[in-house]
Amino acid sequence: MNSRLGKIVDLKQPQLPATKIKQKLNEIYVNPKCPIFNYVNSLAADTSKETVTRCLQAIAKHTGYTDFYEINWAEITSTDLNSLIHNLKDKELSPKTISLYVSVVKGVCEHAYLLGQISRLQLDGILKVKGETGSRIKKHQVISRSSFQGLLERIASSNPTNRNKMLRDLALFHILIGTGLRRSELATIDISSLVLELSNEDRVTVNTQYLKIIGKGNKERYVAIHPVTKIALEDWLNVRGIKPGPLFVKVPRSGNIDVENSNPLTGSAIYELCKKYNTVAPHSLRRSYATWLDEKGVKISRISKLLGHSKEVTTAMYIVDEDSKAFEDVLNNLF
Repeated sequence: MNSRLGKIVDLKQPQLPATKIKQKLNEIYVNPKCPIFNYVNSLAADTSKETVTRCLQAIAKHTGYTDFYEINWAEITSTDLNSLIHNLKDKELSPKTISLYVSVVKGVCEHAYLLGQISRLQLDGILKVKGETGSRIKKHQVISRSSFQGLLERIASSNPTNRNKMLRDLALFHILIGTGLRRSELATIDISSLVLELSNEDRVTVNTQYLKIIGKGNKERYVAIHPVTKIALEDWLNVRGIKPGPLFVKVPRSGNIDVENSNPLTGSAIYELCKKYNTVAPHSLRRSYATWLDEKGVKISRISKLLGHSKEVTTAMYIVDEDSKAFEDVLNNLF
């Protein structure tokens, strides 16, 4: 490389010991002397660890390397970080993404300092580098009510011989669109979060209008369960059973459900289901939930509380309004 960015990686320099460790935590080598491991391990949420790992791999890719362990973190300077920013700007990455990558580099370097691998002066220079400012308008997808009905029909037709998997997926997507949960929140719901009753006919019913969620930042909140969502959930529970464990588990091709020995559905598995059924991503279903409520006149403060947002301005970004309608409002109502 001709730019100073090349100093970030020096293949002639000895690599960090982590490159020789075989034990892995996801894509991160377990090595207490490695700043990457220490930084990722310091993060509380699994979703944060996954995000940082993806960012590190993206940084390596954008700088022309196949793996972030090729980066010699002990040699990084503020000049190198500024070169990285210019490189990412040339590739037209959004300011938000660039700032995220800069934050990740700083996080690794802070732990490199704590491990005695870089000097205080070197770290201070890196920390003074500012991420990119500004924002870009992002076109968020939402799903219409008619499109959601089409999704339910695709789920039913895609599982003609596996009724249990069909009922699971119908309940899963009903909860996604009917509660606005993040996929990580949905993946961690335990059956103990529900108040269940077993009738004389051994029919499982959900005897509550609310679902307790432990969301982002370990914050507890309650979301309402719509009657339509409740019906789909009960249909799934009557084939899953009421044994303790995760609400949603993997269903084999045979359709036989063994909660005790089945793995729970992960956030990644939920994302793959969206692709399988040719629908929008899980977070777009969350935005659809917010948009549908807004269209019905629900106050943004209430929508924000249901989504688990600490700021209403974040919720406002989730609500999708057609640009054409906004333009009409100006043309027809401004003067």
